[in-house]
Amino acid sequence: MTRRFLPEVQALRALAVALVVIYHLRPDVIPGGYIGVDVFFVISGFLITGHMLREVRATGRLRLGHFWANRARRILPASLLVVAVVLLTTPIFMPITDWAEISRQGIASVLYVQNWALVGNAVDYLASDTSATPFQHFWSLAVEEQFYILWPLVVLAAAVVAHRSRRGPRALTAALLVAFGVLIAASFAWNLISVNNQDPAAYFATTTRLWELGAGGLLAVTLRYTERFRLARSALALAGFGAIAVGALALTAKTPFPGTAALLPVLGTMAVIAAGRTAGLGSLSWIVDRAPVQWLGNVSYSLYLWHFPAIVWFTEYADGEPTKLESLGLLGLMLVAASASYTFVEQPLRSTAWLKNHDPRSLGLAATSMALACALTLVPTMRAAGVEREWDALADTIDVSTEMGGSYGAAAAADGELDVLTNGATAIRPNPINAEDDTEIALRSPCEEPEFSTGSSKVCEYGDPTSDTVVALIGDSHARMLSTPLVNLAEERGWRLLGFYHNSCPFSYEQRDLKADSCKLLNEETMEQLREVRPDAVVTSYLGKSQFRDTGTGMEPGVKGFADLWNDLYALGADVYVVKAVPDARPKAAACVARNYDRPERCAIDRDKVMVNRELVDKAAELAPHTSVIDLTDFFCGPDKCEQVVGNVLVFRDTSHITDAFALSLQPYLAQAIPARFP
Repeated sequence: MTRRFLPEVQALRALAVALVVIYHLRPDVIPGGYIGVDVFFVISGFLITGHMLREVRATGRLRLGHFWANRARRILPASLLVVAVVLLTTPIFMPITDWAEISRQGIASVLYVQNWALVGNAVDYLASDTSATPFQHFWSLAVEEQFYILWPLVVLAAAVVAHRSRRGPRALTAALLVAFGVLIAASFAWNLISVNNQDPAAYFATTTRLWELGAGGLLAVTLRYTERFRLARSALALAGFGAIAVGALALTAKTPFPGTAALLPVLGTMAVIAAGRTAGLGSLSWIVDRAPVQWLGNVSYSLYLWHFPAIVWFTEYADGEPTKLESLGLLGLMLVAASASYTFVEQPLRSTAWLKNHDPRSLGLAATSMALACALTLVPTMRAAGVEREWDALADTIDVSTEMGGSYGAAAAADGELDVLTNGATAIRPNPINAEDDTEIALRSPCEEPEFSTGSSKVCEYGDPTSDTVVALIGDSHARMLSTPLVNLAEERGWRLLGFYHNSCPFSYEQRDLKADSCKLLNEETMEQLREVRPDAVVTSYLGKSQFRDTGTGMEPGVKGFADLWNDLYALGADVYVVKAVPDARPKAAACVARNYDRPERCAIDRDKVMVNRELVDKAAELAPHTSVIDLTDFFCGPDKCEQVVGNVLVFRDTSHITDAFALSLQPYLAQAIPARFP
């Protein structure tokens, strides 16, 4: 039996977009709502493969140009409209610090390679500190578009093989099953390997997602609808919807995904489609056929396009996540935008005879529209470049001397007063627009960041390699961000400075919850290296909000691990200097400063919000009496507030790491706390 309209598929679309939208609005309500994308993938694979099979079976060939022209009319009008609106409104709604990245992701979205742009940034979609742009959700559309390029070629190749075999329709089915099966198996295996390796790229990569769309295609090849087995088909549909519901409620941002967890929405969606039109006992047709459900399925594509920009815009405007009431208001606006987009853009351009009956015209208009959209991405970039030049000129007027008694950076707090802008200069270094590039020397030379997360403990050497005075800087990225001032001290004082940096790994005998197993091995190897080198002094620091595993010491987790290690280092003959963890930044600190360039004190944050768990070092030092604790907190914070700009210097380059400019301004005070020579 052939069925052209599939109300159950429309209901699945409605469910899928509802899950995604609610998840992005209120992830606490549906913690696994992101699986709506997986539902979409299976639907797309099923419908597109079905369209191609009908043509191949009827004519023995597949018109690739016609197929891609249809896809262009279906996909591009609404998506390019959203791209244009986002780019034109970026200077209004988004902080200038995001404009360049929005432009880059805008181009990637227009060209449908957004998923690979996010892979390149190593963004963890489910648990990331990286600020989302209004284009981030285009990653799934990119996966689908890449599928639409590959899959017709696979079908065409199978059709050619089947035709040459002269064995009729069964040969086509067999060829498709083999081709689809190989691709699905390879993609699923790649998915498992990537997720098992904790690769954040696994979430976005077409290679790890192809099997989901392919599963829909495989179903299209094998499925034959029937009116028989009503009770069994109703049970199958119920089980399918149930699997999707379980996934949406049981999975969370911490679930390794896609991995095997993606089987829940994929198999669930396949079950609902395979069940077909149900009736009688257990049938869900009474829900599926409801007008609101079918309408939501119709506008699901437009709703998906508009929902994420709306959320990002609101979050920037409100400087926080929407409340429950605000979420309802946002949902209403999204539905209005989706309805208008579907009615006045998506449907007319999809069905107009002027395009529908002329494939070259459709493809030509698509290419022209994409080129214009790419050109439009220059708008935010060019505007940001102008402001950046203006702020750079202002910054050039600042006296950048870091000597004690000055007013630049940390020196502006040395007298107990925390001066934000000094000497009447409304200027800030580094430029908030590109503050993330103001990184420490350890990220440039002689070591580079990729080396810090490897399975071995790499040593970075600075200063005088022949010196008898050996100082080691050890720890996670928060120890590493002190590298520039310490390298300068090593060169001034004739030290041999050794750097041991391991991202997310505090130097301790007790392990941080995050990456605990790999950190244990790295820290043990580092300790062995120190026993051989026997440094005169060790300087260390760590991320203050790190949580440590409870190992049954009877103390607060982390205390004994630090104390025992520091005592062992002292027994080796090393003086131990622990730089107390710096405060955390306010969320999107650089963006806040950019918005308030003339009044950066508006970005100050309550001290008690950013000093959580900082007493761990003091407790450990009580058990390691020979350890010296260096507390730099008063260079960041007054009694009540912590500033994001001190002495015309931007303090933070991201959520917790300080800019190299501010680290350099701390150099005189580190020099004061750490002697030039050691006993």
